[in-house]
Amino acid sequence: MKILYSDKDILVCVKPVGALSTDEPGGMPELLREALNEKTADVRTVHRLDRVVGGLMVYARSQTAASSLSRQITDKSFRKEYLAVLHGVPKEKEGLLEDLLFRDSTENKTYVVKRMRKGVREAALEYSVLAEKQDLSLVRIHLLTGRTHQIRAQFSSRTMPLVGDRKYGATEDNCEIALWSSRLCFKHPYSGKEMDFSLEPSGGYPWSVFGFSGEPVPSVRDHSPGETTKEKEKSEKLCLYAEKCGGCQMMGLPYEQQLQKKQEKLNALLEEFGSVMPIVGMKQPYHYRNKSQAAFGVDEKGQIISGTYQSASHRIVPIESCLIEDPTADEIVADIRSMMPKYKITAYNERREQGFLRHVLIKRGFSTGEVMVVLVASQPFFKAEKPFVKALVEKHPEIRTVILNVNNAYTSVVLGRQEKVLYGHGTIEDDLCSCRFRISSKSFYQINPVQTEILYDTAIQFAGLTGKESVLDAYCGTGTIGIVAASSCASVTGVEINRDAVRDAVVNARLNDRKNCWFVCEDAGRYMEKMAEATES
Repeated sequence: MKILYSDKDILVCVKPVGALSTDEPGGMPELLREALNEKTADVRTVHRLDRVVGGLMVYARSQTAASSLSRQITDKSFRKEYLAVLHGVPKEKEGLLEDLLFRDSTENKTYVVKRMRKGVREAALEYSVLAEKQDLSLVRIHLLTGRTHQIRAQFSSRTMPLVGDRKYGATEDNCEIALWSSRLCFKHPYSGKEMDFSLEPSGGYPWSVFGFSGEPVPSVRDHSPGETTKEKEKSEKLCLYAEKCGGCQMMGLPYEQQLQKKQEKLNALLEEFGSVMPIVGMKQPYHYRNKSQAAFGVDEKGQIISGTYQSASHRIVPIESCLIEDPTADEIVADIRSMMPKYKITAYNERREQGFLRHVLIKRGFSTGEVMVVLVASQPFFKAEKPFVKALVEKHPEIRTVILNVNNAYTSVVLGRQEKVLYGHGTIEDDLCSCRFRISSKSFYQINPVQTEILYDTAIQFAGLTGKESVLDAYCGTGTIGIVAASSCASVTGVEINRDAVRDAVVNARLNDRKNCWFVCEDAGRYMEKMAEATES
């Protein structure tokens, strides 16, 4: 049991599977009093989770707070969301389930029935499918009525029992019920502040199938009492896709507030070790990424879509224009999508493992304007290769190279090992800190060139190089920072385990006539250990 938030009015905590929600021996209120070391503390239950369900809960610390939270639950302004893993996949990717439920107290089980009678109540929930794997589906649920038991009953009545829910038809005996209280949104009973708590489930089957692992990671958001509802709505609309995408956790906030929250986080983590300097923000914090990638798929109507994966899922959120992506990249992705039907190029269906185009990766040199387009496909046979590439380059003459990358594995990794250059030389170049760098499809290159120049200049300044030092550039990638620093020191040794990156680093040193740079293909951590051992001996 873990307390995430506590004040004189409320407690927000993580209920472990197996604990009771109510105030009885071994129940959560008793566990909370022990954690607070206050045996007589007033801890009141305002909502419940089944014993077999874990996750977020909020408890009131006074009658007034309990009444306020209960009113919010009654008027449905208190939002409760859950994650569940189902056997099977709902026909609709999102929808509303409305049923009549009857609870049989002798069996301690709830059934869906067809007509209203004594003991029957209405039940409703909203759901959306986040991901599908191994005949299982990860589903987000917004509970509109009742408690978690109705979730189990409603899905099982549609022959989609929750994984591990043996009472309602699942057959596993090696895991807990896959139902987790993942989000609570409500107004603080005293201040009126909007509280928003999120918590991912921990690892173990079946959560691990969908990429959840280790300890649950909490996220706590609140809104300042001085921030009006209109101001909050305005900030959240800054990004059209903020609520669906989840790729940028703070894009719903104005940039100054983003910096403030990051500064507060840094202060909390680092102040005990020394003074924390102010964050250096950007003058134009939008459209700065020189690397973009879009996933391709089809929607329920069979239309080709492209965009990013929704957080914690493989569900594509269609995106036309992203606030942090390069506008040129957005235009190229849109043109590729519109050209696909003409050249009979199909989008990849991850569930069926059918189709051709999986992703499009675009890199652009902001200084040179050169563009690389990488088509990530499920197979190496591209029938429309020549006419398609010709038409694309005619639309976008800034494209210097087009590469076909083949990835036929069932994986979340974007790029595969096999590549074929369809147009150009397979690389582009860019200028950074007065140096020229070659960029390949697989090499790492800092994605924010404006801030990278500030970062590198600051790091070199802090290093106080006099021209006599030997610099070790650990995890050097393509050697950018080492090559930039090479003019201020005696020598640079770059260490990187990625062989493609090391090859690019050697070329980059040659491009900039840096004869005092050497690069080693090895694990940087192990390399430093060997250096330390050699020094000690």
